[in-house]
Amino acid sequence: MLNISGLIDNIKKYFVKGHSRDKLIKKNILFSYVYKALDICLGFLLVPLVLSYLNEEQYGVWLLLFSLTGYFSFMDVGLSHGLRNKFAEAKAKDEVEKLRYYVSTTYALLAIIGSVFFIVFFIVNSFVNWERILNTKIILNDDLATLSLFVFGAFSLQFVFKIILTILTADQRPSIINLQGFLIKCLQVATILVLIKFTEGSLLMLGAAFSMIPIVSLIGLTIYYFNKDYKYIRPKMAYIDFSYLKDIMNVGIKFFFITVAAIVLFSTDNLIITQLYGPEQVTPYQIANKYFGMSLMLFAIIVQPLWSAVTDAFHKDDFDWIKNTMKKMTKIWLLFSAGTLFMLIISPYFFKIWLGDKVHISLTLSFFWFVFIVIQSYNMIYTYFINGVGKLKVQLYITLFSILFNIPASIFLAKTLNMGVSGVIMATTISMLLSAVVKTIQYNKIINLRAHGVWNK
Repeated sequence: MLNISGLIDNIKKYFVKGHSRDKLIKKNILFSYVYKALDICLGFLLVPLVLSYLNEEQYGVWLLLFSLTGYFSFMDVGLSHGLRNKFAEAKAKDEVEKLRYYVSTTYALLAIIGSVFFIVFFIVNSFVNWERILNTKIILNDDLATLSLFVFGAFSLQFVFKIILTILTADQRPSIINLQGFLIKCLQVATILVLIKFTEGSLLMLGAAFSMIPIVSLIGLTIYYFNKDYKYIRPKMAYIDFSYLKDIMNVGIKFFFITVAAIVLFSTDNLIITQLYGPEQVTPYQIANKYFGMSLMLFAIIVQPLWSAVTDAFHKDDFDWIKNTMKKMTKIWLLFSAGTLFMLIISPYFFKIWLGDKVHISLTLSFFWFVFIVIQSYNMIYTYFINGVGKLKVQLYITLFSILFNIPASIFLAKTLNMGVSGVIMATTISMLLSAVVKTIQYNKIINLRAHGVWNK
């Protein structure tokens, strides 16, 4: 595991002293690492606790059902990402009146969309054969229908209340989001301990409880920040003006299509594995993801402030800062890649200590997750830059191509070449490698003022 304190020291020296934007980034990184380290520790504790409460197939069903909500994240039609960019731009230009209209109007529209979604899902849910979709016979379809109602009902509420996270991120305060993640883990650990003590292996009870925990956290954040730091832009009926959606949607609609494409790209892995091998094989796949994803999470803490910071710098023509920061990010990426390699080397011993004989994770699967994390973390640097400047058309095209490539490639590698679940993550890795190459080219064109045509849209 990475040495957190030593890593922070390395990170700090990469940022120029005295620059206010850099100071804000450093502050967020330091606090984020504290919260994320605690979050990760509780996350690793949570997995064996849940596996001791549920069997492997029940856990796989829960992971798959929860991941299905990702397919519906596109319903905000890019509003959250559009709001993030326009919020950062308006704040950089000190346009307070616009901020008020952007926030209130976004809340209003997402509340409408979330309500309509839940009503439609409530009607359709009773006709869905969840046993077939989740490929399981150990849980009655009526129980699965009830559980799905909790999961998607909670999703509808998150759909609205997550706007506070968009505002915090746009305001270059992502450390608060990592604090929220830690608090959610605390509540989940407390919940599973209570369930273990007083109940026996109820997927319905665990799913219902775990679905509602993030809602409690989001509502608490919303009430707190709109009564303190963001009181001046608190949502009000008077500031709902749908004409302001045009500003947000100009950028947001591109994010919408990219988000839909990304959801399909990343969420289909669980479905492919379930249909080819059964839901029990989702468990080792996702546990390996959780382990190696720790490196990606730690790296994301550093990259996360880049998006809104780039938006701020780009609209102030501070290209030198962007160039210097991107170089520093690449050096930090090399450091994290070395750390991820170490994680691969010790992974068999770690899994044995962590999970015992509950779940077997092959070294082959671990290796392909290592390769994916290294490439995806590099890809993340340039994705956040491109998102920050809002030049999204090339990213949209490459993401759509990745979808068309990923599903047949996953099936071909997994079944035809007999690679098993390792073939699924390998196909996604190839897609990410192509994306990373194209985005690097676009970055160089934009930053050197040589982007024309599709590269500048």
